[in-house]
Amino acid sequence: MLHFVLGLVGVELRRTARRAAAVGLLFAIGGLLLGVAVFGLLAAAFIALAEAYGPLHAALLVAAIAFVPAVILLVIGFFTLRRPIRTRSPLAALATGVMPAAPPPGAPVTPLAGTARSSSPLRAGTIVGIAVSALIAGAVLGRRI
Repeated sequence: MLHFVLGLVGVELRRTARRAAAVGLLFAIGGLLLGVAVFGLLAAAFIALAEAYGPLHAALLVAAIAFVPAVILLVIGFFTLRRPIRTRSPLAALATGVMPAAPPPGAPVTPLAGTARSSSPLRAGTIVGIAVSALIAGAVLGRRI
């Protein structure tokens, strides 16, 4: 039983790690593009714009051109980090006591749809929450029998 519970916890941890890796990748790409934009575009654009508009206007234009795409990528990363997880755990229906309707014969099986309201790993709708509840109930009831 413990092996099964640890397997369920591993699935939940892999899902969280995958999401964190995706957000980290967005931040890394945004930071890398910010550095490339600041150092590469700065030199070439400053030289070209300084001849046409003067050094002050050239510096302002180069900074604005480097700043806009970097901010866009970092904002996307921030909102991805703050967005609630949209998939529910496959065992979430067990916590609510309502089982989903069976799909028609021959239809592909899809995971449960819905949105998670909380990102707490011990919420009753997550695999970890169900496993912890089962372990506590087993420990309490097992000692009384």
